[in-house]
Amino acid sequence: MHPALIKAAIAMANTQQADIAEELKVARSTVHSVIEGNTRSKRVELRIAAIINRPLTEIWPQWYGPKASRRRRLSAAEIQAALKTLPTAARN
Repeated sequence: MHPALIKAAIAMANTQQADIAEELKVARSTVHSVIEGNTRSKRVELRIAAIINRPLTEIWPQWYGPKASRRRRLSAAEIQAALKTLPTAARN
């Protein structure tokens, strides 16, 4: 769903991004970033879905749809393990 449509749906539900931020005790910029697709927050995503009465798969198909790409950050241990598989010359 395009961010402008998400914002419009929130407004049509007689709610503002600031209301969501205050309710969840997060920064307004966090709510904005989630809507724009720049940041992930399960709490914010679920609250927006509840407010606009749409499933997560419809709002953010890139994260929850059938072709979702769930990127995650690697832990330090995972990075170290991956580095050990590289040839010695590539590590430096």
